[in-house]
Parts: sequence; C-alpha cells; structure tokens
Amino acid sequence: MHPERPAMLFVDEAGGQKQIDYQQLWQRGLAVAEALATLTPRGSDDASAPPRALLLFPPGLDFLPAFVGAQLAGWIPVPTGYPKPHRAMPRLDAAARDCQPAAILCDAPSLSTLDRSKLDPIAAALPAIAVDTLPAAAAAPEPALLRPENIAFLQYTSGSTSEPKGVMVSQSNLMSNLETIRTSFQLPWQPTDASELLTSVFWLPHYHDMGLIGGILAPLYLGYRTVLMSPQTFVRRPLRWLEAVDRFAASVTGAPSFAYELCADRITPQQAERLNLSSLQVAFCGAEPIRAAALRSFANRFSAAGFRAGCYYPCYGLAEATLLAAGGNGPAAPRVMHVDRRTLGEGHVRVLEGPAAQKTTTFVSCGVAAGDTQLVIVDPESHLPVQEDQIGEIWLRGSSLTSGYWNRPEENANRFQATLAETPRAGLAQRLLGGRLLGRWSKSADKEPAASGRAVSAEPATAERQQADRGYFRTGDLGFLHDGELFITGRIKDVIIIRGRNYFPQDLEATISSLPDVTLGRVAALAVPGPRGESLAIVAEVARETPPDQYAAITRAIRRATIEEHEVDPRQVLLVRTSTIPVTTSGKLQRSLCARWVESEFRGTLFRWQRSGGSESPPLPLPVLPAAPTATDFAALQDTLRLWIVQWLTVRGGVEPEEIRCDRRFDDYGLDSLMAIELIGDLEDGFEVELTPSIAWEHPTVDALAALVAAHLCGLQEATSAHADTRADQPLVER
Repeated sequence: MHPERPAMLFVDEAGGQKQIDYQQLWQRGLAVAEALATLTPRGSDDASAPPRALLLFPPGLDFLPAFVGAQLAGWIPVPTGYPKPHRAMPRLDAAARDCQPAAILCDAPSLSTLDRSKLDPIAAALPAIAVDTLPAAAAAPEPALLRPENIAFLQYTSGSTSEPKGVMVSQSNLMSNLETIRTSFQLPWQPTDASELLTSVFWLPHYHDMGLIGGILAPLYLGYRTVLMSPQTFVRRPLRWLEAVDRFAASVTGAPSFAYELCADRITPQQAERLNLSSLQVAFCGAEPIRAAALRSFANRFSAAGFRAGCYYPCYGLAEATLLAAGGNGPAAPRVMHVDRRTLGEGHVRVLEGPAAQKTTTFVSCGVAAGDTQLVIVDPESHLPVQEDQIGEIWLRGSSLTSGYWNRPEENANRFQATLAETPRAGLAQRLLGGRLLGRWSKSADKEPAASGRAVSAEPATAERQQADRGYFRTGDLGFLHDGELFITGRIKDVIIIRGRNYFPQDLEATISSLPDVTLGRVAALAVPGPRGESLAIVAEVARETPPDQYAAITRAIRRATIEEHEVDPRQVLLVRTSTIPVTTSGKLQRSLCARWVESEFRGTLFRWQRSGGSESPPLPLPVLPAAPTATDFAALQDTLRLWIVQWLTVRGGVEPEEIRCDRRFDDYGLDSLMAIELIGDLEDGFEVELTPSIAWEHPTVDALAALVAAHLCGLQEATSAHADTRADQPLVER
C-alpha cells in the first residue's frame, strides 16, 4: 500500500541518519529468509519446534530485516544483547544454552569481531550470517505460513545470565497486544495517502520488550515512521532524545521513569526553552516502578517547551503479557495517590489527602486492565481474591498472556496455570477466613469486591471464566486496586530494577561469593531506596580473621566484580561478621531484614561504604577558561581540567579522594558504564567539545582525558594520540 514510505530511521551519535522504507524492509527480509533456507538446522531438544536464530546486532537498522526474515523463513527469532567485540557475551551464551539455536544473524562488523573462543561451545559452533552483506533474493521465496499459535519470537527476560527464561510470544499474543496498545493509547492509524508521517522516537534497546514491541513493532503496526537512536546516545546526552522528538515532530515516545528524571536533571532551563515538544500526543512510562516525582520534574522543566502533562501514559507491563497489561483509557495527567506508610506494612491501604511529612508513600496509578486482560489481586498464600485497597499479588489472563517459558513445563504449570481458590459464600465466614489466611484483620475486609472497568479483585463472572480456557499468570508483583485502578507497591520476587533493567540477587551474590583471594561468608544483594528509584546495596560477611585494614580493599573488589559482570555499581556496601546474615529454616536469605540494616545504623556493621555523590548531584561549577586558547595555554588548561575531573569523580562519581591517582584507570574506581558516559557528556556540555564513546576506551585516566580535552580546546587534535591508551580493545568499563 505504501512501499516507499519510511519505516525506520536511525540517528547516530553525530546526528547522521540512515533509513529503510517498507519495501526495502520486505526485500531485505526475503533475502534473510532465502539465506536461512540454505541451512540445515541441527537436531535440538525439540525436533518438532521451528529452528531458532539468535539475533546479535548493535543499535541500527539491520536488526529489523533479520527479525522479519527469520519469521518469513519459518524460524523463531531470538533477540539477544548488543555485541561485545572480542569479548565474552554471557547473554548470548545463556540464550544459546536454553533454546538450542541453529544460527546467528548479525551484521558484518559484529561478525568480524566475534571471538568464538570466548563463547559457550553451543554458541561458538553456530553458523553466522551477516545480513547486511546479503544479495537480493534471487526469486521471491514463498513466505512461511504463519498461524496464530506459532511462536513469533522468544523474549528473554532481562537481568539474569545463569538462568534465563525465554518467553514464548505467539503471533496471536503479539497481534492482540499491538491492537491493545493502539486502542489503549488512542493512537490513529497512519492514512495510506497521508502527506505528513506520524512519527515515534525511541532509544530503548531492541532486545528489551518495551524497545522491541513499543518502540519498533507497534509503530510499524500503525504504519508510522519510527526514529531510533542508541541507548548510549541518550545516556550520554539526554537532550538528544528530546531534540529528536522536536526535529521529527514525534507524536509518540516512551521510556522508564528514570529517563524522564534524568532529562529533568541534566537539561538546563535554557536548553529546554529551545525545544518544541508540542507535537507529542503520548509519552508512556513503564518498565519499572513509576516515580511521581520524576514525572512532575519532567513536566515542570519542559512545560515551556510545549510539553503537556496530559500526554503522560503511566502503564504496567511485562514480557509474559507480551508487553502492555494495564493502562489508562488514553493519555492523561497521572493520577497520584498518597498512602499512609504504616498501613502498607499491614497489607492494606489508607488514602491520605496529601503528603504528611515522612509518613506517606506516593503511588502513581497504572490504570485498568488493558484490552481483554483480566486482572485480579490475590492473596499469594491462600489464592483468594482480596478486597479493594488490600495488597496482594497481581494475577493476569487474556489473549496477550503468553503460554509460558521455553522448555520449562513445570514452571509454566505453576505460574501460567494458576487458579483461584473457591471463595466462601457466607459473608462473615469470608471475612473471618480471609482475615486469618491473610494474617491481618482490616476494617476494609467487609467491602464488596471491586469490579471497576476490567480490573477486578473478585472471581470473574461465569461467562468470562468459560471464555478463558486456561488459568491465570502469577506475576510475582504486588499491588492493590483503588476505585478500580491498579497501583503497584512492590514485588514478591526479589528482582532489583535499576534504570529499567532487572538484576537478580542470586546472580549478583554468586559473582561476589566467587571473588578470588577474598574469603566471604553469606552475601545478600538488595534493592534499597535511591535518589532515582531503586539502588543496589550489598551486605557481605567477612571472615573473623580478616584484618580491618583490608575492609576497604574488599569493598573495592566487590564493586569491581559487580561492575564487570553485571554493569551495575552498588550504592552501598556493608561488611558484617560471619553468620550475621539471617536465613530461614529452609536456608533462604532474609533479604528484607538486611535491607533494614542498610537503611539504619546496624550495630553489627564492621565497615560501611556509601557512594557520596552520583548523577543526581547538581552540575559542577566550570572554571574560567581563556576566550580563544592557543598552544601556549595547553599545560595550564590540562592542569585545570585535571582538577575538574578529579572533583567530578569525588562529587558525582562517589570516589573517595584518597583513592584517586591521575594515572589510574577509571574502572579501577568502580565507576559503572552509565556514570562513565555521563562524565563524557558533562565534559562535552561544560567545555563545548565533541567527544565520542571510544574516547572513554582510549583515554581511560584523568591525565589522558584532561590532555585530550585541553588539546581539543587549543586546536591540537593531532597531539592527543600520544596520550591515548594503546589498549583500545579494553573499554573503560566492560559493557
């Protein structure tokens, strides 16, 4: 209908653009399908299932033709993480072990830097196809017949590399959720004969469910043009996200809560005033607990740019529900509710008129169940539905709910086939039984179950139960309904969400426990409150014979390990005596008790380290520089920049002053990759120089980076090579 209409446009770090139209997407997809047809898939754990193809691509345009081509060939595409040149790729290895793929689809640069000696043997043995070098299909192959029950793709849950779970998203799941997104967001179809294109702008990674479905597939479903950029581009300079919204007059965008707050923190009022965000119709927010303060700060900062709070669309979603599970009836100003914090611990909600000092917790409504999804709040122990304003586990079912995880029948039966317990009929008996099983007595227990909209907290009607041919999915998330709207309070599971990414405590704990030359007992990885949502804290037991003067070195080793293996830096580390961390009778760590230690002055603490700064700190004052520096100013400028970078490391990076040496690599200080990118972005903004991500790899010390920027300011770019780190293949922080 519109073969020459742009389908996807990618904006690189320098602002350059590449695009692919719908016809090119189809033709390139056919070429990928033809190439896959030449392969003979090897045997796997399930010979009856279609072969799987791992998709390994950096940000750009090549991912989508590979995704489409795999489906046209009758294969199952499996998005994985970004390539890591010449390095191990745990995410790729984990997916390969789990789904037993038959090929890797990638681009030529990624293939040329793929070090098979550092991959899992299963991944290392796979044939790889560089899709950007494929010739056009010799003859249009007959596309595979796609049936509703066919698996459209495997979506691996983020965060865990030791035990990944591939969500089996079927074609019917995908189409149902795409239509649910359209109707819930109240988005129009792109007219075939439109002269102006409806456009979306996203920077989320294509292997994330929000990035793939919300950022790529939903715009294509609607006939839009989607503009993409690298997540690294956003983190380095958040302004570029909003500049793209302005430049392309985008109607739709979206991101996790932290992104909105990062923009409010990093973009000045003067920069905001130069933007025009009035084209935005929908700015959705999800993927992590939504912070009212983040949305409020963003709206206040960018109101002068034409942003309207009525564009917000707070929502709740998860990969097991394809993506969207709950949201509003179109965009609207967020509904914020203040709740008595003391009653939350008792499992029920008491709404307050407004914030009351430190006794209030604020929640943002995630709307009602989306599409035909049925949402029930359930006591996780008794499996009885709870009343409105009672906290319980969120259970879901509907046409967007997937059938489960790849090759995990036992877990699928437990989590995707849950059934509600029979509700006692007698009102008094129900109240007594419910109060006893829930371990509480509440005045609200005599309320009638709520059934506002599609979000219900009672047994579904008989007709609905007959329509559903399978059970509920147990999300592991906790929440409550108020006036029929969903509010998320936390999680039963211990997943830690930082900047939209999931981290499993067991993975972090295993990494720290296996540190060489460090004797540790139990280790607990915890989610604790931070300036921008959740932060990571580590509590570790040290051997009794450990000298106190080794505590700081052990802490640095813990931080270094979590950064290298998981790309996250703890905000706090507590060292305690052996046998201090409590466990249950079955040997499970009691993380909630450890979290209280982190937030209080626990007397059993031997050593406590806390990051003193962070990216939430205000910008550092800039030194006065010569108006037009020349070569004679180089030495003085280098000294000035050296002092400024040291100050940045102390104030914003949280590095102890006594740790800093100007010839020491930045990753030795335990900076995570996002903080390193922010340092480069602050240098660009503060000193008006153009830097690239590779700068962090090639100039990874205070001296080298100061010399580089000083040379740029003096017009001596050719002099900077002498200061570059020759280990260019060793990035600032392993990514």
